[in-house]
Amino acid sequence: MPSVVADRPRDCTSCRIVSAVGLIGIGGYLANVAWQNKTTAGKVAISTMSLAFVSLGIARYKQEYPFNKKDDSKNV
Repeated sequence: MPSVVADRPRDCTSCRIVSAVGLIGIGGYLANVAWQNKTTAGKVAISTMSLAFVSLGIARYKQEYPFNKKDDSKNV
């Protein structure tokens, strides 16, 4: 029996671009906040979160993991 989830089409390009720009925008905002922070620990913590959001935005645009999970059930 075919899976309905496996038969779904991939995300459209415009959907990926909008969500990627949103994630990268959040990362940019956090980078700006990090530069304004006075403590070193605060700068490091917020910069790390900023890098994570930018990385997720790039992964979203390229449709890589975790946004495109591989389905190994077809190999059974």
